[in-house]
Amino acid sequence: MNTERHSFGDIARRTAFSFFLFSLVLTAFLALSWYVLVPELTRVEIGGSVRGLQELQDYKADLEGQIVALEESRGSFLLPVNHGLYQQLKRLKNDRLKFQDLRREIRQVIKELMPGRADVVVLSGFYFDASKNIGEIHGQVANVGPRSMTVVAQFVEGIHRIPMVINVESSRFTRQEGENGSFFSPFTIRMTVR
Repeated sequence: MNTERHSFGDIARRTAFSFFLFSLVLTAFLALSWYVLVPELTRVEIGGSVRGLQELQDYKADLEGQIVALEESRGSFLLPVNHGLYQQLKRLKNDRLKFQDLRREIRQVIKELMPGRADVVVLSGFYFDASKNIGEIHGQVANVGPRSMTVVAQFVEGIHRIPMVINVESSRFTRQEGENGSFFSPFTIRMTVR
C-alpha cells in the first residue's frame, strides 16, 4: 500500500485543470441554456400571440398602465362627493324622506283618531312641495253622523301635534249632507314642515 502523503498544493495542481475544464463546460452549458433553452421554455401564448419573458414584462407594464387609465376614466363617470350634482341628489333624497315621514305621521294620526275605523277620514289628495317645505292634503270626514266637523277639528289638532309640522292652516269647517242623508265635512289642510 502506498502511504505517501500528498500536500494540498500537489492536489490543487493536479486537479486545477480538471476544475477549470469542468467550470468552463458548465458555464458554456448555462450560457447556451440561458439563450436557447430558457426562452423556449418561458414563452407563453397570450391573446393569440406568443410572448417571451421580456415581452411579458413589457406586456404587464402596458396592462397596468391601461388599468390605471381605465380606473381614472371610471372615476370621472362617478360623482365625487363634493360635486354639485351629488349634493343636489342628496337634497332630493332628504326631501323624499321628509315627504314619506310626513305621510306616515298623518296616517298615524288618522289611525289614532278613530281606532278600528278606516272609513272615517278619506284623503283624496296629498301634495308636498319640498323646495318650500309645504304640504297640502284634501279629503273629507264621513260616516260619523253630525259629528263630522268635530272630527275634522280633532284631525287638524292631531296634525298640529306632529313634531315636524310647524304651522297648520285649514279651510273653514263645514258640514254637508250627502244624497243618502248622511253628513260629511270636506277639508283642505295646508301645513308647513321643518
